[in-house]
Amino acid sequence: MTYPMNRRSFLAHAATGVAAGLAGVGGRLDAQPAPGATGDSLDALVKAERAAIVAGMAAQSVEGTAVCLLDHGRPVWVEGFGKTGGPDSVDVDSETIFSIQSTSKHFTAVGVLLAAQEGLLDLDVPIVRYLPRFKVSSRFEANPQDRITLRLLLCHRAGLTHEAPTGNNYEPQSPSFEAHVRSISDTWLRFPVGERYRYSNLGYDLAGFILHERTAMPYAQWLRRKLLEPLGMHDSTADPEVYTARRNRAVGHEEGYDTIPAVTPLVASGGVYASARDMAAYLAFHLDGGRVRGDALLDPDIWQEMHGFGLGGDYGLGVIRNEVRYGETPVRVLSHQGGGFGFGCVFVYCPAARLGWAAMFNRRASAPYRFGSKLIEGALTGRFGAAMPRLTAKAIAPIRPTAALRRELVGSYVGRNVTARIREEGDGLRFDEDTGGTHGPLLVNAPTAFFTAAPDGDLTGYQYVPAADGLPAHLECGKGEASLDYNEGPNDPPGPDLDTWARHLGTYTVDQWGKPAFDVKVERRNGYLFINGVRLVVEQEPGLFFTSDGEAVDFRKDVPRWRNLRLRRG
Repeated sequence: MTYPMNRRSFLAHAATGVAAGLAGVGGRLDAQPAPGATGDSLDALVKAERAAIVAGMAAQSVEGTAVCLLDHGRPVWVEGFGKTGGPDSVDVDSETIFSIQSTSKHFTAVGVLLAAQEGLLDLDVPIVRYLPRFKVSSRFEANPQDRITLRLLLCHRAGLTHEAPTGNNYEPQSPSFEAHVRSISDTWLRFPVGERYRYSNLGYDLAGFILHERTAMPYAQWLRRKLLEPLGMHDSTADPEVYTARRNRAVGHEEGYDTIPAVTPLVASGGVYASARDMAAYLAFHLDGGRVRGDALLDPDIWQEMHGFGLGGDYGLGVIRNEVRYGETPVRVLSHQGGGFGFGCVFVYCPAARLGWAAMFNRRASAPYRFGSKLIEGALTGRFGAAMPRLTAKAIAPIRPTAALRRELVGSYVGRNVTARIREEGDGLRFDEDTGGTHGPLLVNAPTAFFTAAPDGDLTGYQYVPAADGLPAHLECGKGEASLDYNEGPNDPPGPDLDTWARHLGTYTVDQWGKPAFDVKVERRNGYLFINGVRLVVEQEPGLFFTSDGEAVDFRKDVPRWRNLRLRRG
C-alpha cells in the first residue's frame, strides 16, 4: 500500500489506514493526525525517510519493507514498500506479515509478565519449580539450574549460550519446540548464574516453554488470547500453521540461498510474525504504559518493572534502553531489534516523547537497520533540542595508569560480534574497537574504571574485573553488547601446548540450512589452541574446551561442536 506524499493526503491516509486495526486499542481513532504530528518539520522528516527507504531497498536488494510511525502515541504513518517475494509475490501493504525475529522476545516478556500478573508464574523462583527435570551443565557449580529464575532468563543473565544443539539458526530442519528446549540440557553455561549479561536465544525459549507448561496451552495460543487479541492485532501470530498459510506473508531472503526455512524452531525467542498495522497497535500499547482503551492490560507496576532495569545494564525484561540527551533533557529510548531467517526488524519507542517506530524487512542487510534512525533523531531534536553527549572527557578526572596496570590490560579482547585492542601509548593506554569505530585514549578514572570516547564525544564506561574461576579478565560495560573478554596479549606466558591437541587442528566448515556458511580454523599459538582467533583457555576434560568468552568447544565426539554448532572437516 502506497500513499501520495503530499502532506494532507499522506497524513489522512496514514491515520485512516490503521484506524480499523487499532480500534481495539483505544476505541475509535479519528482520521486526524495527533497533536504536534502535522508540523512541516515532521512532514519533511517523513518525506526524507520515505525516500531513504526506497533508495536503501534498491541499493541492497531488499524486496519488501513495512513501516509505522507513532507521534504523541498515535499512528501518523503506516506504509508498505515493494513485494512480499516468493512465487506468489504480491505488493506489501499495512497488513502484510513479516517475521520480526528477536523482536519476538519483547512479546515473550510481556506474555510471561501477564502470566505472573495472574499468579501463574513467579519471576524469582528457580525454574526447576516449573521444569523439574531441566538440567544444564556448568563448570562453576554442580546444580546451576537450581539458581536460574525467569527474571534471569528474561534479562539474559542466566549464563546460557546463544544456540541450542537441536533447533537453531543454522539447521535446515525445524524440530518440535519441546525437542529444541530439551536439548538445552546438553549445553554448557558460559558464566556463573546471575553474574554477567550475555544475549541468549535459549533463555527466552526456556521462558516460553515454561509459559506453555504452566498455562497448559501452546505459547502461540497464550500470546494470541492474552496479548494479540486484546490489542486488536488480528494479523499477527506465532503459530506456524497460521503464518505459513497466509498469502499476504513476506518471504525471507538471504544472499546465497534460493530458499530459507519458513518455520523457525526458535518459537519464543524469534517466532512472531506481525504486520505494520499491528506493530502500530503494539507501540501504542507501550506508549500508553501497558493500557488498552484506558484500562491496564499490563498492571502499571509490572509495566514499570519491565522497563526498570533493576539488574543493571541496558537490557531489562525483554527491552533494551539507550540513554541519550537532547538539548538539556535526558531521554530514554527503548528498543529491540531482530534478525534471522532472511528477515530483520527495528522496533523503537520513547515514552517521554510518545514517539514510536517499527520497520520490518525481508532481507538482512545493513541499510534497513538504519531505516527510521534519522527520522527518530529529527523528531527528538524538534521536541527537545539538538543531540548532545551525556558525558564527555571534560566531565571526568583521568589518572595516569601505573606501568603494572598498563601491562595487565594490554592485549586483544573479544565480545559479541566485536573485537578490540588495548595498547600502550606513551604513559597511557589506547583503545581501538573494530565495529563501532571507537579509536582513541582509554581514559582511566580508577584502577578498575575506564572510559572510551565515541566519535560524537560521548563516553562509554567499563568496569575491569580481574581473572578468576577459570575465566579471563573482562571489561564489563553498562552497554551490555559492548562488554569484552580478554583474549591474548604480548605479556602472556606460553600455554601447555599438549601433543594430544594435534588431532584438533585444521579447517572446519559450519553449514547453514544445508549450505556452507563460514569456515572455522583451529590453530596453535603461543602454546594454546585458538578457534577463529579466540583462545581456548580451559580444557575441562580431554577434548572439552572453553574459550576466553566462555563458549564450549567439544571435540569428544565424531562431529565436534563450537557454540553448539556442528563443525564439519573442510
